[in-house]
This record gives sequence, C-alpha cells and structure tokens, in this order.
Amino acid sequence: MIQKFLLELKITAPWGALGVAVFLGILRLTEAISPTDPEVWSGWVSFLEIAFPLLPPLLLFTLLEREKSWRTLETLVTTPYRKAWIFLERYLIVMLAVFLGVVAGVRPQEYLVLMGSGLALGGMALVGSLVFGEEIGLALSLGWWGFSLALAVAKPDLLGAGTASWFFLILSRSPLLPAEVALRRWGHLGMGLALLLFALGIAERKRTWHSR
Repeated sequence: MIQKFLLELKITAPWGALGVAVFLGILRLTEAISPTDPEVWSGWVSFLEIAFPLLPPLLLFTLLEREKSWRTLETLVTTPYRKAWIFLERYLIVMLAVFLGVVAGVRPQEYLVLMGSGLALGGMALVGSLVFGEEIGLALSLGWWGFSLALAVAKPDLLGAGTASWFFLILSRSPLLPAEVALRRWGHLGMGLALLLFALGIAERKRTWHSR
C-alpha cells in the first residue's frame, strides 16, 4: 500500500504545492504572519482567498499534461484497472498537497475560504480538460477566477445579489452576512465535488486524449 502510494506520488509530483506549504509554514512558524495582529491577518486571509485557489487548476493542468504525454488513457484501456479510480487516486494526492498548504497558511476556521473555491476551480479545470483539452480546461477555470476577481474589485455590491452570487468565488468584500458567505463557500465545495464526479465519469468512458 505504501509502495503504491509512493509510486503515485512520484507520478503526480505535486512538488509545487508542497513547496508552497513549506513556505507558508515557515511564515507562520516565524510569526511573520500571525493571527495575533487582526489587521495583518485579515489582509493575509484576503490575499490567500484570491491567490491560493489558483493552485489546484495549475497543478491539475500539469498532471493532465503529463498523463497525455504518457498516453495514460490508451494504456489503461487495455488493463483491468478502472480509469476513473486511477484518476481519483492521483487527484486526491494533488488535493492532499494543496490541503497541506491550507493547513500551513490559515487557521481551521478559515480552511473553507481556500478549499471551497480551490476545489471548484480544480473541478472546472478537470472537466474542461477531459472534454476539450487541458489548455481549454485551464482557461475556463482561470476565466471563472478572473471574472470573480474583477467583480470583487469593481462591483463588490453585486456579490450579494441573488442566485448569481453563488457562482462568484471571491467573497471577502461582499455585503453578505458571515453566515451567508459561509453558505456560499460550502456551495463552492459542493460544486467542486460535483464537477469531480462528472470528470471521473468522463475519464471512465474516455479512451484517448485525441479529439475525434
């Protein structure tokens, strides 16, 4: 079991996420960033809310590029292993590395701030990559992130308007109540899990990286 995990770790190679986790851990341990200073900490969490969710789609783009160059799908078609299960294992290893960064960067009550939007963007990148190609998958997730950022900066008052606010990922400047913000973050987490399940279904039926 451990040997298989180490092999999958070598294949997924989430070294960028682990490097980010180490860097954030050093900042916390040296108290360069500390929750004892509420103003600095609030700015730190807001910065991570914007920047950190980019990590999952970038890591998944790199993973899928590697899978494509290794012709993973064509190989798995000829084996008794389920493609969806293999992709799930590798996705979970990548997300574990991302979660270590979350643990190193913020307190437990702020985990959802980073993981909700991160999983949503990662799920979008995964589905888009399997359907249209990894470049388009990454572009879709970055477009979603960029639109959310532009709206949060230019028109934060719109983030409290009805159903549309559930699809915007950056909520630190929204006029919503804390409970409403938390509910939307759980919604982002649910979107990410739903997109993951959809992506696994696509991976199970996909037989080649080449578009027909």
